[in-house]
Amino acid sequence: MGEKAKYYKCALQVNSFSYAKYRGNIPQDELEYNQQILERCQANDISVVGLADHGSVDSSASLRTCLQNAGIMVFPGFEISSAEKIHMVCIFPPEYDTSKLNRIIGGLGLANVEKGTEASEKTCLDIAAKIEENGGFWYAAHITGDNGILKLGKMQHIWKDKRLVAAQIPASREEIDPSYVNIINNTDLSYKREHMPAYINARDVETPEDLDKETASVLVKMSSPNFKNFCMAFKDPESRIRLNSERENNYQSSINKVKVSGGYLDGLSLELSENLATIIGGRGTGKSTLIGVIRYALGKTPASKDSAKDFESMLAQNLASGGIIELTVTSNVQHGQQFVIKRRYKQEPVITTTDGTVSPLTVSDILPSIEIYGQNEIMEIARDELKIHNVAERLFSIPKKLLENMGAAHEALVENSSMISGIEQQLKAADTSLEELPSIQAKLKYYTEAGLDDKLAIFRRLSSEEGQFNAIQNSLNLKTTHYQKITVGEYQNLELIAISQEIEDFNSKVDELNSQYDGLLKKLKQSFSDHKKKWEDGKSEYDDQLKQSLKSMEGVQDMSSQDIVDEYSDLVKKAEECKPLAEKQNRLKAELSSAEESRATLIENYKTICDERDRCLKQNVKRINRKKLCGTVRLDIKFRQNKKKLLDYLTSHLIGVGEKSISGIAEYDDFDVFTFANNCRQGADKLIENYGLTKRVADTIVSTLTGENLRIIEEMELEDIVEIELNVNGKFKKLKDLSKGQQCTAILNLLLLDNKDPLIIDQPEDNLDNSFIAENLVKTLRSNKIKRQYILATHNANIPVFGDAEQIITMEEEEGNGRIAIDGLGSIDDQGVKEKVIGILEGGPDAFRMREEKYGI
Repeated sequence: MGEKAKYYKCALQVNSFSYAKYRGNIPQDELEYNQQILERCQANDISVVGLADHGSVDSSASLRTCLQNAGIMVFPGFEISSAEKIHMVCIFPPEYDTSKLNRIIGGLGLANVEKGTEASEKTCLDIAAKIEENGGFWYAAHITGDNGILKLGKMQHIWKDKRLVAAQIPASREEIDPSYVNIINNTDLSYKREHMPAYINARDVETPEDLDKETASVLVKMSSPNFKNFCMAFKDPESRIRLNSERENNYQSSINKVKVSGGYLDGLSLELSENLATIIGGRGTGKSTLIGVIRYALGKTPASKDSAKDFESMLAQNLASGGIIELTVTSNVQHGQQFVIKRRYKQEPVITTTDGTVSPLTVSDILPSIEIYGQNEIMEIARDELKIHNVAERLFSIPKKLLENMGAAHEALVENSSMISGIEQQLKAADTSLEELPSIQAKLKYYTEAGLDDKLAIFRRLSSEEGQFNAIQNSLNLKTTHYQKITVGEYQNLELIAISQEIEDFNSKVDELNSQYDGLLKKLKQSFSDHKKKWEDGKSEYDDQLKQSLKSMEGVQDMSSQDIVDEYSDLVKKAEECKPLAEKQNRLKAELSSAEESRATLIENYKTICDERDRCLKQNVKRINRKKLCGTVRLDIKFRQNKKKLLDYLTSHLIGVGEKSISGIAEYDDFDVFTFANNCRQGADKLIENYGLTKRVADTIVSTLTGENLRIIEEMELEDIVEIELNVNGKFKKLKDLSKGQQCTAILNLLLLDNKDPLIIDQPEDNLDNSFIAENLVKTLRSNKIKRQYILATHNANIPVFGDAEQIITMEEEEGNGRIAIDGLGSIDDQGVKEKVIGILEGGPDAFRMREEKYGI
């Protein structure tokens, strides 16, 4: 029994030494030929070989023995030509010996065959019936080549017969001769089939080197490579047959292995399929627990409080003290590298590489887009606009350059705002300092009008000079501003080494400039100190003159002559100190005006880039609706209309204003942050007119929000609102108008789509009806599982059966612990697993019956 279904490479038309010799490809001897065939099979990872010598089986006996002894599964057989000259390759179970195969050949009228001219008097369909009667399998060989069913023409009745389940094409589907494309695609009405056949590559292998070509083999998905599973795979070719050229080299992320120590699942060790793995079992056998411990290892706690509480309770009951979960994962974003994530109960996850080295990466670095949903969590998404947006956003593809331009344009806006705020702060400080200037000037005017200017001239000059010294000293209080250096690494490439040397030269010159700047500033400050000291020392020369001036002055009102001198000197100093501030104020006003003008240009540039991004998203939505959702679900986007960020900002800054008070803003269609900010600048009447606010609320907004607040609002990057509609009986209905089950249906359609990281859901069938599961859900799973890992715990048989799960994990309880049931691990082509599905899951027998009706299995 295989633990999971996987693709096995099958070369289904390998010829013997004698046929190679007949065709002129003469190896040295038969043993050497057989050995070379074996080596090429091993080198190309070919697990199954179909021996199909032309009209003979005796000549293949030694090659058959050689391959079987090396562990390769061999299906013996032959190639035959029907009465219509249609070439057919017929293969049989590995236990059929040569004598039995010869009897079958004899029954087909091929007792005496000359190499290369074998033909039967029986028709293709007669031969097909005989092959089926004898437990064999056949396919139509080289259908577009000589003696192929399509090239021969007028064979529609054979092509459309349900017994034709496989047809060999020479290369990929894209390389088919245009004359046959419509037939291959099942769009030619005269050749229209109920079910398309499996298209395979099975190059006629005449030399060992032929096995190196990808057209020599086909990929067949089986739990284990045996004839029964091989034949069953061709009943469901959409899921189980793939050309080598159709392999997905996308390195999707996957959880490869789960190990649990301690708790309810103690001792569980499970390798998971990288495609569709389903967990089944009766209630209380550990299905949800297995999903839960995987979730715990990844640190993905449920978002809602109730779900998080239930999750913690489950862990306490089923993992508990000493419990350890270990996951081996493959990461797409880390280019296919494998990691081990280990988490002990009530400790943080530890991530190591496969050699045991602890990695600095986090789970988010390894599996950034993994999605895990417990029971009813999908329903929670439908109630949250942001969660809906996040689910849909991963489907959109926006050019990296456009996002970079948008980010740069937004950053320029933020920098502009920072510049304006800095200028405003400096202006405010200058305004505060200059508030006294009119009063100072008025008092100085009083002294002039009182005729004291001449008597105070010496005081005026000295105080003026002291004020000028103080103004210069203030201007020397500069913040240290250094040019930034560039970090450089160690390189091997010559061009990188060359640029790194230039960077080092640049850094060296930057150091020189910074050092020069520091030296100049230090020298200037020292020079200032020296000159000020000389000036202060020189003031003593005026002592006698100051005394004489003071004696000649009389008091004014209640001020003594000394009081007058002190006040006058202080006024003169302050007036001188204000002169540079006044000049600075004028300069700052000019800078503010320039920055505000620049902001208008920056805003328009940002809006233009947003317009381009919106057009790109519209195209994305159109493509997704048409190609991925195919009329089942429909998406629409309202750009930047999720106002929660803005509403939270307003209610936190406006006293006495709650959400209800600003509901007019919340309900406003085609909202724009820049327009709203301008409306605030225009006044309360504009806010009342546009948003239906009360006068009190509008006045509060206008009086409270500063210029800086309004710029913050302008720079808010509001989220888009993604609207989801579900097709119900031919009519699309919005999410809010749907039932719970319909809402889950709509959300699940999106969750199943593009993502390189796994999707894990506990009981996705909750709230869904069987018709949706059997048609929509299963269809998407079958289509996408080759590109994404799905891990689903389920009670519904339609998911593993119609979804053709690569792995069905049957859980059961034994002695109080959950474990994997004996004969309960594998795919539905395993009889033991099939019996478990029928016995455990809801609708198990019906699911297999319906699958048999649909696929003939």
